Amino acid sequence: MGEQKNLFLAIILSIAIIVIFQLLFPQQSVMTPVANNENDQLQPATSIDDNQITTNEIIKSKEEIIETGQRISINTPSLQGSINLRGAVLDDLILLNYRESLDKKSKNITLFAPDGTSNPYYVETGWKQLSNSDKINLPDLETNWRATSENLTPDSPVSLIWVNDENVVFKIHFTVDNDYMFNITQEIENNSQSYIEVFPYRLIKRINLPDTINFFILHEGLISLLNDELLEKKYTHLSDDCSSNNAVKKEFCDQKTSGGWLGFTDKYWMSSLIPNNEESITVNYRHNNNGRDSYRVGYVGKIFNIKPSSSLEYTGNLFAGAKVLKILSKYEEQYNIIRFEDAIDWGWFSFLTKPIFIAINWFNGIVGNFGIAIVAFTVLMRLILFPLAHTSFKSMAKMKKLQPEMQRLKETYPDDRQKMQQELMALYKKEGANPVAGCLPIVVQIPIFFSLYKVLFVTIEMYHAPFYGWIHDLSAPDPLGILILFGLIPWQVPEWLSIINIGILPIIMGFTMWLQQKLNPAPTDPTQAKIFAFLPFVFTFILAGFAAGLVLYWAVNNILSIAQQWVIQRKILAKKDV
Repeated sequence: MGEQKNLFLAIILSIAIIVIFQLLFPQQSVMTPVANNENDQLQPATSIDDNQITTNEIIKSKEEIIETGQRISINTPSLQGSINLRGAVLDDLILLNYRESLDKKSKNITLFAPDGTSNPYYVETGWKQLSNSDKINLPDLETNWRATSENLTPDSPVSLIWVNDENVVFKIHFTVDNDYMFNITQEIENNSQSYIEVFPYRLIKRINLPDTINFFILHEGLISLLNDELLEKKYTHLSDDCSSNNAVKKEFCDQKTSGGWLGFTDKYWMSSLIPNNEESITVNYRHNNNGRDSYRVGYVGKIFNIKPSSSLEYTGNLFAGAKVLKILSKYEEQYNIIRFEDAIDWGWFSFLTKPIFIAINWFNGIVGNFGIAIVAFTVLMRLILFPLAHTSFKSMAKMKKLQPEMQRLKETYPDDRQKMQQELMALYKKEGANPVAGCLPIVVQIPIFFSLYKVLFVTIEMYHAPFYGWIHDLSAPDPLGILILFGLIPWQVPEWLSIINIGILPIIMGFTMWLQQKLNPAPTDPTQAKIFAFLPFVFTFILAGFAAGLVLYWAVNNILSIAQQWVIQRKILAKKDV
């Protein structure tokens, strides 16, 4: 009886955890990045603060705004967009390798959008002066720059040039690679007769609260790695702790450092400023509301004193694109960016999630299909856990063999529970059976299960990754549900009915779970037996809304367990009873 209770409690605990995850974790969906923008003014040397006038703006489409101004086109194998020559703002960027849905006619993912759209999101670069410095005319967001070329490509850099009334030449040099890394160099040529005292600034701004999944399994918002510390703050943290109107700001809102990286992260995409590792900087995180919520991350460099007939260059990088592990790893090594791979939200159990992803990604590199890679990973897990599973299944087989004797003891001592337990323990010891061993595979599988869920949820490599047949996205639930007769009825099932819209893959998983249960020793208590018999149906409904890749893992794991358990039971049950 005791072993049945232990097993019962373990399974009920597993169900409770899975149900909680089903309720708390959203289905995989495309989160199209949003955007921010507004005119900012930097305040004395180490701070970036807004000084804006609120107006009743008219929201326009991105295309309408882009058509009205002079721009430099950006064209790479991975990106398409433009730089606004007014203000030298990088405010238009599209990811060419990713779409909003599986529909081939769907739009590409928009990362940056200009001010005047519903969600502006852009990068700003410039110079500022201390309030007590001799004033010179500096470029600002109203400055109209001249460009050396109309197109920025990996093979064709672009320089923006502006000359003030004192013949001081300001330049901004842009280069971009084939993926998502920009290099931005600010240059000043002092052709005047006076010393120039300025400091550089760079910032990323999002205006209006972007659409977020807003679940604790995933971080969206401010992200940075400064002074060897990973910082993750939601947009609400910026508004609560780093408001420009708040005289007392939290410590994380202003930091002095050198190197590192900082920016905004979405589920799959990120924009990040990457300062020169050798430059001392002061980082600022801010929120401001002058009719619109403005969220901003940025940094300022040290004060430079540029003498007449001399020049100065200030350089740094910008990452703007998809958080692909291979690409992040390449940049981490190429530019010596500390822990850039941690831009992917591996979670608290990164010691599991990261190796699991690396293993699946490695298998995918061999077989060319993430579904087959998940199957291969499942086989690998079965091999690693084979000794534990073997011991467990061997014990369960012995328990099944002992069921007649256990029933006899129950009938022999119907009113003496203590005596019955003593006899049961003696029987277990004599036959080498361990009633608790059956729970161990379940306990071990729970962290692997949740880590795989995390991997499927946050890694862009799984985004729209197809399997075979009707599974076109392993990171989304099985699309052929019972409510649409497995694809025969073209009907969009409401979200509140998704839990009963069971797909083909969850049904396969439920059947394998039922079949595996038949190999286990049945509880002697009739009530427990009924509950256990109902569990495969419960799990089928619960997992119907989970990512198809996760259900595939569970189903294959069940099949392998059935094969291993069947072989062991044949050997144990074939032995002559003592």
